[in-house]
Amino acid sequence: MREAERRVRARVGWVSSAAGEGDDPRANRSQSVLIHRSLVAAGAAVLACTIACSGSTPPPASPATPSTSVTPDTSTTLAGAWFGTGSDPQGPEKMTWSLAQTGNAITGKADLSALNAADGSCASCHKAKSGTITGTVAGSTIAMRLVFPAGGDGVPTPECTITFEASGTMASRDRIEATYTGTDTCEGPIAGGTFTMAR
Repeated sequence: MREAERRVRARVGWVSSAAGEGDDPRANRSQSVLIHRSLVAAGAAVLACTIACSGSTPPPASPATPSTSVTPDTSTTLAGAWFGTGSDPQGPEKMTWSLAQTGNAITGKADLSALNAADGSCASCHKAKSGTITGTVAGSTIAMRLVFPAGGDGVPTPECTITFEASGTMASRDRIEATYTGTDTCEGPIAGGTFTMAR
């Protein structure tokens, strides 16, 4: 501000009070008004410049980070009809299932029969039953219990109960591969069983 005043006074012919003794009072008054107006204008310009320079330009906004898509939870669904074959030391078998699922729990009906009812194997006599399935699903892993109780019309061995304890995996959405152990109340333990089911 002082620098602006000095420059204005120089332009309008400012003189010191010592050099101005005896000057016309009206001329001095006019000169003072001119200086005052010039100082006001210069001060306004300095203030405007100060305000303009003090306002810092805001930094550019950081680019938005793209949101990471979240894959929805798609739990394994086993509900529906399944068909397949298997085998254990008693002989080969075929099965059909009708499953329902609530959460990770599965329930349903199962029919067990010998792959060849005329081959004379234990399976041809014992594997002719209807039963139930219960189990749980965890991701692609399935734990199942199949129970084929004694009884049934036209069953060759109605006095026997067969139980499979199976552990399987979803080889694909429509294919289950499993191994099992179990018992036959007439024939004893069952080991090394396998089956594959599809829908």
